[in-house]
Amino acid sequence: MKRRLGSERQGRGALAGLELQEENNAPMMAIFGGMFALMLVFLLIVNVYSSAAVRERLEKREDEGQYRIERMDGGAGYVVIVFPKVLRIVETGAQVQSGMICEAGSPFVDYAQQVYRNEKEQLVFFILEGGVPAMSEARNCLRGLWPGRLLTIGWVIADNEFLKSVALDDIPKYIREYVR
Repeated sequence: MKRRLGSERQGRGALAGLELQEENNAPMMAIFGGMFALMLVFLLIVNVYSSAAVRERLEKREDEGQYRIERMDGGAGYVVIVFPKVLRIVETGAQVQSGMICEAGSPFVDYAQQVYRNEKEQLVFFILEGGVPAMSEARNCLRGLWPGRLLTIGWVIADNEFLKSVALDDIPKYIREYVR
């Protein structure tokens, strides 16, 4: 009998130890549960803020254009690729033949009026080999549209050597076909 009583006491001792450990873990579980709930609320707030910021950026992008180069003064440059006899507006995909660049209703004129609505915005011409005369025509068109107004125009000479230094996967197909 003594054995039985001793084993019962040991069993109770083990159970008592578990009960004591359970009581000690209860505050830890409460703290962990509270922190978990707090983190969920924090995640929800961050998610709401992020989605609002993304929505704002997307709305802005629709209004201001997707193909722009940010400037240090807060303005932007909008890209026009100049082939020898054609201007191609990257954002809209519109092409304008040399000699028709400044005609009323030309896609270039419409796009330029949209871009130069804000004084901090400009057109940036990427001039491919042989494209200088078409770019000159476009520049003169801009001067004619806004005589007396100071316009900012940017340009990059994108000759074959320049294009070779850019990864071929990044160059659009219509430019790769021109370079060949």
